[in-house]
Amino acid sequence: MLKSGRSMGCRAAAALARQLSDVSEHAVQGVICLSFPLHPPGKKHTHLQRSEDLKMLPECVRVLFVSGTEDNMCNRGLFNEVLKDMKADAEVFWLQGGSHGLTVKGRSEDSVMDEVNLKILHWIKKPPVG
Repeated sequence: MLKSGRSMGCRAAAALARQLSDVSEHAVQGVICLSFPLHPPGKKHTHLQRSEDLKMLPECVRVLFVSGTEDNMCNRGLFNEVLKDMKADAEVFWLQGGSHGLTVKGRSEDSVMDEVNLKILHWIKKPPVG
């Protein structure tokens, strides 16, 4: 089973994946998080509480994060610290110039979504590590 979400939906998908994994370790194979909201704009201190479910995901769960480099709700330095604390196999795709809404100035929505969707498809097709 694969769970996914965008923004607050990422947090819900991660929480559900963690809960299902508590019941059966292999209940969820992967989680896709589009624009994970690590913290509200200007409130970086909330990242600890918002990342708790991610840190509790087991090693057998794969996680793909798709975030914009200009996302004001996901400080890259803090996010990299969260990644170090995760047991799950996490991969991050940084959308160059992307905002929290995954829009990029000077690019059409279709071209951005084509790039994001291609990355997601490649990740889904990639065999799990181990």
